[in-house]
Amino acid sequence: MSTNDELLLQYEGQIVARSFQPGFVVLSYLISYIGAVLTLELLNRRTSRNNLVNNLILVSAAIAMGGISIWCMHFVGNRAIVLGHDELELRIDYSSGFSALSFFLPVFVLLAAFVAIGANYRVSLWRTCCGGVLAGAGICGMHYLGNLSINNYQCIYNPVYVVGAALIAVFDSIVALSLFFVVRASWTNSWWKRGLSAVLLAAAVSGMHWVAAVGTEYRLIHLNDRARLSQTQAIIVAICLSVAAFIFMVGSSIYAAWVMRHSANKAQQIVLGAAVFDKSGRILVNPDGLLPSENITDTYVERTQGDTFSIGHPLFHWMFQVSRNWNSVSGMIDGMTRHLSRLPKGSRDNKIRLVDDDGNLIENYDAIFRELFCVAAASLAGKLKEQLVDVGILWDEILATGVDGLPHKFDQRVERKLEEGRFGEGRENGIMRQQEYGRGSLMFLVRRLERSQDVDRLEAAGFRFAEIHQVSGIIGSRMQVKTRDLKSKLMNMAAFAEGRAVMRPGVHLGFFGVKARVGSFGFDIIVKKGTRNLLPTMPIPLERLEAWQMDVIRRFDRMNISLLFQNLHGLRKLSPREMLFASQLSDALQALRAWIDDPMFDEAVLTSKVVQLPCRAQTGSNSGKPCTMVALCIMMPIHARARSPRCEFMPLNFFKVHQMAYKDSPQLAAFTRHVHRELSPITTYQRVGRAMLRRNRFDFLRHLGRSNTRSNYAIMRDSTSIHPNTGQKSPSPDADQLGSMMKPWNQDTSDCQKPCNDTILDGTGARQPSSLGGIMVSQEIQVDISQIDDAGGRLSVPLKATTKADRVTMVKAGAGFDFEMDCLPGEDTRAGAPFGSAVAEREKVDEVKLTFVDELFTVLARGLRRIALPTTIAAVGGGALLYSYRPRNIPGFEGPAVPPPIYGADGTFKLPRFPKVKSREEQIAALKKSGTGEEEEYDMLVIGGGATGAGVALDAVTRGLRVAIVERDDFSSGTSSKSTKLVHGGVRYLEKAVWNLDYNQYQLVKEALKERKYFLQTAPHLSSWLPIMLPLDKWWKAPYYWAGTKFYDFLAGSEGIESSYFLTRSKALDAFPMLKQTDLVGALVYYDGAHNDSRMNVSIAMTAAVYGATIVNHAEVTGLLKNENGKLCGAQVKDLIPERNGKKADPITVKAKCIVNCTGPFTDSIRKLDDQECKEIVAPASGVHVILPGYYSPSNMGLIDPSTSDGRVIFFLPWQGNTIAGTTDEPTNITPNPLPDEKSIQWILNEVSHYLSPDISVRRGDVLAAWAGIRPLVRDPKAKNTESLVRNHLVDISSSGLVTCAGGKWTTYRQMAEDCVDAAVKEFNLPTKPFVNAPRVSGTEAVDDGAILDGTCQTHNVRLVGAHGFSKTLFINIIQHFGIETEVAKHLTESYGDRAWTVAALCKPTNLRFPARGERIAQLYPFVDGEIRYAIANEYAQTAVDVIARRTRLAFLNAQAALECLPKVIDIMAQELKWDRARQEREWKDTVAFLQSMGLPEPMLSVTRAQVEKGKLDFSSSLEYKMYSRHDKPPVVEE
Repeated sequence: MSTNDELLLQYEGQIVARSFQPGFVVLSYLISYIGAVLTLELLNRRTSRNNLVNNLILVSAAIAMGGISIWCMHFVGNRAIVLGHDELELRIDYSSGFSALSFFLPVFVLLAAFVAIGANYRVSLWRTCCGGVLAGAGICGMHYLGNLSINNYQCIYNPVYVVGAALIAVFDSIVALSLFFVVRASWTNSWWKRGLSAVLLAAAVSGMHWVAAVGTEYRLIHLNDRARLSQTQAIIVAICLSVAAFIFMVGSSIYAAWVMRHSANKAQQIVLGAAVFDKSGRILVNPDGLLPSENITDTYVERTQGDTFSIGHPLFHWMFQVSRNWNSVSGMIDGMTRHLSRLPKGSRDNKIRLVDDDGNLIENYDAIFRELFCVAAASLAGKLKEQLVDVGILWDEILATGVDGLPHKFDQRVERKLEEGRFGEGRENGIMRQQEYGRGSLMFLVRRLERSQDVDRLEAAGFRFAEIHQVSGIIGSRMQVKTRDLKSKLMNMAAFAEGRAVMRPGVHLGFFGVKARVGSFGFDIIVKKGTRNLLPTMPIPLERLEAWQMDVIRRFDRMNISLLFQNLHGLRKLSPREMLFASQLSDALQALRAWIDDPMFDEAVLTSKVVQLPCRAQTGSNSGKPCTMVALCIMMPIHARARSPRCEFMPLNFFKVHQMAYKDSPQLAAFTRHVHRELSPITTYQRVGRAMLRRNRFDFLRHLGRSNTRSNYAIMRDSTSIHPNTGQKSPSPDADQLGSMMKPWNQDTSDCQKPCNDTILDGTGARQPSSLGGIMVSQEIQVDISQIDDAGGRLSVPLKATTKADRVTMVKAGAGFDFEMDCLPGEDTRAGAPFGSAVAEREKVDEVKLTFVDELFTVLARGLRRIALPTTIAAVGGGALLYSYRPRNIPGFEGPAVPPPIYGADGTFKLPRFPKVKSREEQIAALKKSGTGEEEEYDMLVIGGGATGAGVALDAVTRGLRVAIVERDDFSSGTSSKSTKLVHGGVRYLEKAVWNLDYNQYQLVKEALKERKYFLQTAPHLSSWLPIMLPLDKWWKAPYYWAGTKFYDFLAGSEGIESSYFLTRSKALDAFPMLKQTDLVGALVYYDGAHNDSRMNVSIAMTAAVYGATIVNHAEVTGLLKNENGKLCGAQVKDLIPERNGKKADPITVKAKCIVNCTGPFTDSIRKLDDQECKEIVAPASGVHVILPGYYSPSNMGLIDPSTSDGRVIFFLPWQGNTIAGTTDEPTNITPNPLPDEKSIQWILNEVSHYLSPDISVRRGDVLAAWAGIRPLVRDPKAKNTESLVRNHLVDISSSGLVTCAGGKWTTYRQMAEDCVDAAVKEFNLPTKPFVNAPRVSGTEAVDDGAILDGTCQTHNVRLVGAHGFSKTLFINIIQHFGIETEVAKHLTESYGDRAWTVAALCKPTNLRFPARGERIAQLYPFVDGEIRYAIANEYAQTAVDVIARRTRLAFLNAQAALECLPKVIDIMAQELKWDRARQEREWKDTVAFLQSMGLPEPMLSVTRAQVEKGKLDFSSSLEYKMYSRHDKPPVVEE
């Protein structure tokens, strides 16, 4: 019996045992992976449903997935199945028909799946799921259809495995495709992310296959007779397909690497890019995320030092104008291309050589550079499938690209000349130096697509539209753009493309500020940031200026701002119309001053020169109305900078170009003529030369003469000649550089025998279109042409001849032009014309009108000349006096912004009527309405009522947003009330910045110094300047610290108030008598700010409430709400006050578009409500402060020790009548009320004792209060190194939309809030809008914050509650009216500002002669009962701790004094808030527990209220008892 018979007998009808070969299993997965990678790469390249290429890509992707990843994997995988003992007769035998069918089935199914998914960049869940189900079905279908092709076995399937295999295929396909399309839509499509998607997709195929294979048994039907397609042949086919796919992938990778290198090389060159935006602001990119771009040239070669290619360069100005009128050059592109092709090329790279062998620039360098730009623009238009006229307009900025360093390839001749120092020899104006090596320039043509058809067409052409924030990083990194904020630049381009920067018709008041440019010639002008074609202006509600109004303006000529206001005020006493005009002009002047927000504005003068501005009215308006500007002019100092965030400087000459290069500008026609005269001779020379040779064969040449339209033409004599060998022109002294030039030879003349109509032909006689094409003929140009005879082949001109002339008419003909010649009646030619003269007629260029820029600059220059000498003398003398005396305008010392109250006509005293804030119950009701749908959801919900949270609420509400803020405890209950009470830039940060060359630290100091000024401007009652002494114990330290403090002053600039100064030893002891005299050699004093931190925090929150924000304290966020897309949409809030009253509180649902986390040290607890898996970012550090009696320091001088025993800095400052010392910096755990540790307190006391006089004993018992604050240092969760701390502050937005603002410090709270709100507005498209009907925070009708609430950030101008009526003498008015003690009155005005009127009115009468009002709640401190009532009614105080710690500062000043006054505080609050006995007892226990964190001695923690009320506290064991000399014992008498 043969072997086959034995096998058949053994296995026929039986289940054949199977096993698997690991090598083929691995190979099958690799093949599936290769197919999946190829599939995803092809899908990534598909940009649209339209276009043949996109459809081919779709089909190729289906073939790659179905044919390679599935089909090939199936047959290679089946080869891994070993049946029996792997006998050849037992191997699987396939049917050719079913095998072929199994190849095409998955291809068609996957084609349907990919069509279902679509080419959109917006991920659709149902489309992805549908595509994943179809893909899974294709995988399963192919497997089981492939098994049907098995001839010699019957497959037996286990249903469980069949279902499992299908689920694996569908689930993995959905996950893989979802991951791929999500990554693709977010433009984070790194190669490894696509690879991961391919791993999952291959896992779907392999997983399904092997699960199905394990659940499949094979019953032998007959042996394999090899008659049909064998298993080995199937594997060969599969492997061949896989190798082809692999080769294609390798080629794609090589091409991608080449593209990357090409982009890097472009970054070193001058490149023109296209920034095309659709109506939603998305930007056009290629599938790799790059902008379409074309190289202009390798570099711009500088001819002189300082001749850099920038927006101030004439070449850029030419490009800027020509991009506004592409029609002027569109017909010349072919000629430009031919001309450039004839220029010398480099032997290596075949690029145009702009430098000749001698190292000099080639002739007509500027014209060639312009041609290169135009040709690059045309190429860019070709890439975009557009006409040149539709390619876009040039953006008004150049971005630097590339990296520094020498180029890899450079002309050896030039390099040799550089080494020899001879680069530039060869002509007088040779090249001085080349542009900085390794640096490129990137210009942009911007365009906005208004039609969806254009968007579809470009997507079909292989481009994509992406959100700017998604691709800005890709563009910046791959194109090596060096700007720091490319995203904002691209957004500016989008706004620029919209073309909304227009001046509306009417009358405007404008600011014309000019300064000389530093380091080069020319001037800069201050313009609006982002719309650099516009000056800072404010509209005056007039359509035009009447003659009498012009007379009024002439009266104010050359007046500065202060004089202008005085004279305008005087006009209000005249006629009604003059009063109205004065009011309108004054309002515009005040609004412009507030908008510019720069002290330099007050030095500008009004000019009587009224100018007309380009008026580009919007669609639908009357464009015929004039646009008139009354200008304030100033020549600013050369080092002046734009302090206002709304303004910036730009070159004056470019600003002028802006005023000429707008749509439908009348000056574009003149520019077009200039372009043709400049470029036509170069681009058309070869053409003209052939025409001249043709005329020579007819033995005559035409002599150009005068025409009958003499008034419109000018004669150009022998100004320019054309060299036949180069086609270039040679200048002569009288050259007219704007004219076209042609120099024909003169010959003998003869009469024209008959009328003729000749056309210039080329050398072949065929009529060809001229390369000049598109020449503009503004009117018929008629030129008289005289015939000159040629005798003997020599050129001669008779002295006098009579000829007949022809008329030449230039007629535009399609892409070219013709000369049509008609005979004219004869006339005498000019006698005595010199040989070789070229008399060419040209159309006169209409004189370009001067722009308003020229007019105003002329006025400014004349004014400067008139006052130059007196100003110089006055400046020298005044500068010396100013340096000697340095007068300071100290904020807080000026008069109140609103007048104080007065007695009325009826003899009654009228207190200010301040706006009433909503009660706490009303605020909670407003919160509830947002969740029930009774009111619209909030734009922003802020969690946390500290400095940052309150600042965010105030910023957002003054931008017109609906804002709510909730705080678990009380405003400023955490870190914000436990600071060092300084508002400072940070001298220690400055020292670190200098020594460590740390730019981030430097920026932190600069930002803080700017914010320091805003503190004193917006809240002068709560902040003040404080001199701080730095004692010196070594003479060598004096210059070191002097330089440091002076640098600190210099950085402060106008934000500084007093300069630092040096004190001798005796002066230092006089200013600070407590100093230790030993080793003291002198001291330096510098100025910083101080403030009342928790009162500042409460004032910020209450100001937000006055502007309409919903403010609720003692409300805890217990959970965050998300919508069906996983995005945050609100929060669950719990009111904690009812529980304190023994009642149950219902949860409150608050709906909001944006949730902002400003919880300081508790930031991570809110972040975990959003995402339990998030990493913690807060690194808490504890800082301990102690309060000592006021006699430890002078009342108006602080002290800093920059070098303590362990290298830390310690402050020793007067505050609220006591002395504060601190701080430490130690890691800690986060707790609501951290306790100050005894070790830190002792360290502070020891450090203080080192620089105080030995006569002063620093005792532990002198510590009146001590507390520990937690500073929330943060890490950036998105940084590469998540362990490094953020130097300044962090604004982070999670994937679900939680905005976290953390870090920073008190001084920069306002900037933190601005950055946070900016980020939220951009991320969530929050609808900012002007604030209409702003509340009268001052309580009067007369108030000027200087804040224009136009929807932008104005918190640097918004005065806080209490600031408007405050002055340093307000306390006197309070004393005189209410009869309050002087110390109390000062305290009230410095804590509440003008609200001190209300606080004093709430004080209980004393029934004493004096004080008449104000019962102190603590004997040693000026806190009175009216403050408690005011805190409850107007500041949402709900607990005793709120009052003694944050409305008054008693707990921070003296913990035991706070304990002693606690019964009185609870009694008043119980009366006002209707507390029962249980609530009062709870308040007592909670407050005493809180005072422990304020340093209350431990024996005092167990005292009862009754003991305090009866004065039966036992002090015998306290430190204070032992410190002082007690008189309860008889004194010891010395014998």
